[in-house]
Amino acid sequence: MGITGNSGCGQSTAASFAGEFVRGVCSLDRVGHRLLSKTFVLQELEDALERDDLRGMDQRELRAKLSGMVFDDPEMMKRLNMVLHPRMVEWARRSARRLSSIDGILVLEGALIFELGLEDLFDTVIVVRDTLERCAGRLSRRDGITVASAAQRWENQMSIAEKVSRGDHVADNCGDLDYLRAQIVSIFTEIGNTPKR
Repeated sequence: MGITGNSGCGQSTAASFAGEFVRGVCSLDRVGHRLLSKTFVLQELEDALERDDLRGMDQRELRAKLSGMVFDDPEMMKRLNMVLHPRMVEWARRSARRLSSIDGILVLEGALIFELGLEDLFDTVIVVRDTLERCAGRLSRRDGITVASAAQRWENQMSIAEKVSRGDHVADNCGDLDYLRAQIVSIFTEIGNTPKR
């Protein structure tokens, strides 16, 4: 199963609620973060971004530096994605093959499931939907960036309307956490799963 949405929509929170029903949950963002800990990936990023200081940074500093460099610069974003995205796709497809014989539902959550062409890995994709305004505010508070920079992240992603049209189920994150959780419970009830506990 895939759980997706645009940045700030709440797909990570929705995936945590889905944990009641599934065997395991993995975050595509965390996969990207792990890649950024690899020396050979950082070397390629330094070449692509024309930098020579990335390998000396700790992970928090590195992610902050990359965010500041790429989210407002489409060319730099393209260069970053050319290094990271093929490796993320390779990891997802290899993992899907390795885990295909395991019983139970496994979830991969991330904003870029459709953008990376990974939807064919899943029997079901849930799209978590919210407004740009709410998501930009949420990202601004969470990541300490401007609302404008947060909104720019949506410009680099497929429209939420397109994701909704391609998904199998939609969970609206327009209320509180209890409201979002209730929708996840409803979706799993609809597809015939009951909580593990």
